[in-house]
Amino acid sequence: MRLLLLHDDPVRRHQWQDRAACHDYGSDLFFEPDNELRVVRARREQAAKRVCAACPVRAECLRFAESGPEVFGVWGGTTQRERAVRRRRRKRRAARRPGESASGPARLNA
Repeated sequence: MRLLLLHDDPVRRHQWQDRAACHDYGSDLFFEPDNELRVVRARREQAAKRVCAACPVRAECLRFAESGPEVFGVWGGTTQRERAVRRRRRKRRAARRPGESASGPARLNA
């Protein structure tokens, strides 16, 4: 018999969603409809982020969204654009060689 760890069990893996502050809100607050005006989107996203700010599972939510499955919507207090920026930054950091900073190779002080 194989012991299922938390990340192996699909039911337990997403139990945090039951404790999320957004659980009782409609998805229209967190996901943009087609052809949404920019000013309307900004207001909707700010309202969604206020819900996220008080959420007890915000970190789990953001980790879930950044793990790949959720590209659209507000998750963990971040918009899809904000997560895309975070993803690009992580890729750039990962692509740097050890000892290299954003401004170039590390220099040894002699």
